[in-house]
Amino acid sequence: MTCRTDILAVARDLAAGHPEGTFSMQDIVQALRAQQTTHTDAQIRRHVRAIMCANSTEKGAGQFPDLEWVARGRFRLLEQPV
Repeated sequence: MTCRTDILAVARDLAAGHPEGTFSMQDIVQALRAQQTTHTDAQIRRHVRAIMCANSTEKGAGQFPDLEWVARGRFRLLEQPV
């Protein structure tokens, strides 16, 4: 699986378990480590912080607008089109 698909899978689980539907980057990293991911922490963080974050200002940001930064260290899944 790709880093993005792995992140989306754990993000859905984490969001479902939080009343506001949010999660932290560390939550994602820890969940993927628990699954013994082959992705490095740096790869995971880069995907969450930039590649998958629709409102990121980093280089290469929003290639896949799956997540939204909502507060310091907190993200949420954006609605996926059906």
